[in-house]
Amino acid sequence: MSKNYRAALSACLGDPVDGNPTGVMQEAAFAACGLNWRYLTIRVKDGELPQAFAGMKAMDFSCCNLTMPHKLDIIPMLDELTKAAEIIGAVNTVVCAEKRGFNTDAAGFMGMLQGS
Repeated sequence: MSKNYRAALSACLGDPVDGNPTGVMQEAAFAACGLNWRYLTIRVKDGELPQAFAGMKAMDFSCCNLTMPHKLDIIPMLDELTKAAEIIGAVNTVVCAEKRGFNTDAAGFMGMLQGS
């Protein structure tokens, strides 16, 4: 079997994102797990999400995280939302191929409150 040099792609989309450290943390986690994945921090201006998401699907991105101002704007572009995303009415994580949206904010917040 030949070596696959094509990395799986993931990203954070938002504006502003220049001060967002998520990419450093994600890349370190990928490396620690031996995964050939890349995490890009991409500035996507308000109103440009449809083009950005179409481009990500065309480039076979695996997933993305969304920050402001896109957590609501992504919803019409998705085929499915998890129950948490439906209840909260916002999406912060998308599996691109499935066009499935998640919201992990509440679970993370509750975990913090519970000390886990």
